[in-house]
Amino acid sequence: MLDEVKGFVVTLRHFFKRPVTVQWPEKKRDFPQRFRGLPSLRSDPETGEALCVACGLCARICPTSCLEMHVVPSEEGDRELGEFILRAGRCMYCGLCAQVCPVDAITMSGEYEQAVMDREGLIYVKTELAAIGSQRPSWWDAA
Repeated sequence: MLDEVKGFVVTLRHFFKRPVTVQWPEKKRDFPQRFRGLPSLRSDPETGEALCVACGLCARICPTSCLEMHVVPSEEGDRELGEFILRAGRCMYCGLCAQVCPVDAITMSGEYEQAVMDREGLIYVKTELAAIGSQRPSWWDAA
């Protein structure tokens, strides 16, 4: 009986509070600094090139295999990132790709509004991910 009374007290306490409504899309909800949204690529601010060294760790650790990399050999004998594809419809937003990246080239952005009419709209390429990554600093830098 005491547990039921405690439950009713909690209900009554919330019953008299005013509801909080966010007027979306004019005002967007504030999320914590470490919010994990869409994975994005960071680029060098001076040259504008992606920081990715094409090691492929992110594609290997991804549990849903939503990351796809095409590596191109460079003139110096190293590897270069040719194409980077993210299938956001398959992504779990777990952040493993950002954690495993040795040069912090992948970061979890604050993007969360991704509504589209067909699944092809959820496929992002390297240039789109770099544009998203330049909007917000790395979520690891906030720690």
